[in-house]
Amino acid sequence: MSRSTTHTFTCPCGEVFSSSIYEYVNVAKDAGLRYTVLAGLLNVSVCPNCGGKAAISTPFIYSDPAHNLLAYVHPRGDAPQEARLLILENLRSAYENVEALLVARDGADGAGDHIATLSPRQAQDLPPLQVVFGLDQLSELISGVLTPEERLGKLALSTQSRNDAERSQFYSIARKLASEMDCSVEVESLPDEYVVWLYGSRRQIGALMRELAPGG
Repeated sequence: MSRSTTHTFTCPCGEVFSSSIYEYVNVAKDAGLRYTVLAGLLNVSVCPNCGGKAAISTPFIYSDPAHNLLAYVHPRGDAPQEARLLILENLRSAYENVEALLVARDGADGAGDHIATLSPRQAQDLPPLQVVFGLDQLSELISGVLTPEERLGKLALSTQSRNDAERSQFYSIARKLASEMDCSVEVESLPDEYVVWLYGSRRQIGALMRELAPGG
């Protein structure tokens, strides 16, 4: 499953809040995260008070076993060549040793004290590790292995209400829809309009649009 850590942030507006930062993304277990990545929202903290956003530049691993995709993602697309070469060399060394780190073995006392969870065959079947620099490059890589119906689709739901309670209720309904459809959510709060964006596969978004259509 995916792994994240919780960080506390202080917004320029003065609001203090917590946000999850992902170190490992496994879309086999968290399908909606694929579209969080494609929408450019992964590791982006959003202030609940003013809506201000800040991207957190931290490397992470992206895994999509169904499409045989495993990637180390460096957040900086403009990383200098020297830094790229060093990262590649370090990752190559680590990946060559992955079997020794992951293969399960019995303890010397025969009690079955496993140090890891993969068999030698499973370790050999790991997809080749790709290294990408920047989320744009990762998005291109992901889109390249998806079918047209799996690629990113988006839908905007909006209300012109300025009432905070009504906006909150609208957001809750949108989040419930997103959760049922394995979609990601982004809020755009404007003085005269409140917009909730839903990001998911084109298939999911199309089904949701048909469901919301009059007489659907």
